[in-house]
Amino acid sequence: MMTPTTPIRLHILCLSLLGSVILLMSSCSTDIELNAPYQKTPVIFGLLDAQQDTQWVRVNRTWLGVGNQFDVAMIADSSEYPAEDLTVEVTERIGGVTREWALVDTTIENKSDQGIFFGPEQQMWYFIPEGGLDTDAEYDLDISIADEGDVSSTTNMIAERIGNISQPPPGVTNFKLGFASVGFQTTFPDLTFKWSSTAGASRYDAKMLIHVIERTWNDEEHTDLLTEEERIIEWPIGTLNTQDDEGGDVLQKEVSGERFFTTLASQLQVDPFVTRVLGVWDEEVQIARVVDFELTVANDELSTYLEINSPVTGVIQERPEYTNINGGLGLFAARSTQGVYGIGCTTASLQYLIEGADTYNLNFCTPNPFSDFYCD
Repeated sequence: MMTPTTPIRLHILCLSLLGSVILLMSSCSTDIELNAPYQKTPVIFGLLDAQQDTQWVRVNRTWLGVGNQFDVAMIADSSEYPAEDLTVEVTERIGGVTREWALVDTTIENKSDQGIFFGPEQQMWYFIPEGGLDTDAEYDLDISIADEGDVSSTTNMIAERIGNISQPPPGVTNFKLGFASVGFQTTFPDLTFKWSSTAGASRYDAKMLIHVIERTWNDEEHTDLLTEEERIIEWPIGTLNTQDDEGGDVLQKEVSGERFFTTLASQLQVDPFVTRVLGVWDEEVQIARVVDFELTVANDELSTYLEINSPVTGVIQERPEYTNINGGLGLFAARSTQGVYGIGCTTASLQYLIEGADTYNLNFCTPNPFSDFYCD
């Protein structure tokens, strides 16, 4: 039986339910959307090198996925465009004359698959300029992306100049470096590397490449050989920047010969089942080719990019963003490599490597059959 107060109670209940619904709707309207609206941005990287037959450009894009972005990064099409959506072209300009190339897409399979991105496959774009690139020209990169627009960039090249390295001397087939002087007291001379800058170049990264053949044995007596592997140990010498990219400046870098031994000691593991041959024997010249001196040369765009993205050592951790890609992010620049290859080392240096306190247990020997330290 309903009392006079029953409609009032029902009215209050309905108002209470309506209030709950409104409150629920209001709560939903204040939820935070973690993902911003998705906007693709092209990410382009290309380094032209006149010394190479094939020129490469990588075209990627930013992405925004749901969930763990490290998982999304392992999916190829998160950061790759469908090949049919892209038209990639490079134009050479010099003295009013132009050449054009339409780049072809391909998949390479030598990318490391140990990082946070997918691998070892990777989409790349390439072209093979007949007669090579002209170091006096400028090159335009133009990319058309379906339903998105155009991306472009321009770079100069690094002039080709033979023989601008003066120390170590190029063309001397039997030249040797002395990393140590062994006597009553062992000393380590300072080694001087000298070269002149090249037009179009702004940065030089100098390094030594140490050639080692690593042999792994089945026994500590080294009578049963299992494997033999050629290795190149990289020894960074340092970086020099030029005042401008006009060329002709004399650049010089000095480094202690002791670093030859500390580099090998830090990068090679002590193992009684492993022996190592220092260098490769050149029968014709009668010298063990031990090291190469190499310069990696960058033009102004690449130099700026490398400088901005170098490790931060100061208190301020923020770094400016650098790109020379119009309509996107990334870099289109030029580089070159110059070097003096097949340099030998002195007998004293070899002796210290084999007998010195830091490296004797690395089990080195020489391929020189006329040496007391021959790998017999």
